[in-house]
Amino acid sequence: TNSTSASLSKGVAYYWRVRAKDNKNASSDYSSGFNFYTEGEGEKNYLPFAPSLIAPTLNSIVQEANATLEWDASDVDNDPLTFTIYFGTDNPPTNTVATSISEKSFSVDLSPQTNYFWKVVVKDDKGGRTDGQVWGFKTD
Repeated sequence: TNSTSASLSKGVAYYWRVRAKDNKNASSDYSSGFNFYTEGEGEKNYLPFAPSLIAPTLNSIVQEANATLEWDASDVDNDPLTFTIYFGTDNPPTNTVATSISEKSFSVDLSPQTNYFWKVVVKDDKGGRTDGQVWGFKTD
């Protein structure tokens, strides 16, 4: 015959070659070698949900010299989450003020009569990343 079947395991490299044999038991040399890899078990990772704003509320006016930025975030896989915080007077903010923190709040110092913008990037421990939207507030 010119075909065969075999049960294969997932995530394994297989190698094969062919040799022809006639009804008089004469055979050819083996062919060149061939190989393939069976796909392993798929890994699935859902991205973290985008963070939601807690405080300061959107477009609010903050009267103090500092503020605590607060948000909530979760992940359907229940993976541990870390956060990178961008904060400043540019919209969108480009200044990173915290990296890989696990708390869902961060304190910042403020100047009077200034517009501030901030966003949170959420990462899980499997490489999933979700960028939050830009939030803003003013100081008095």
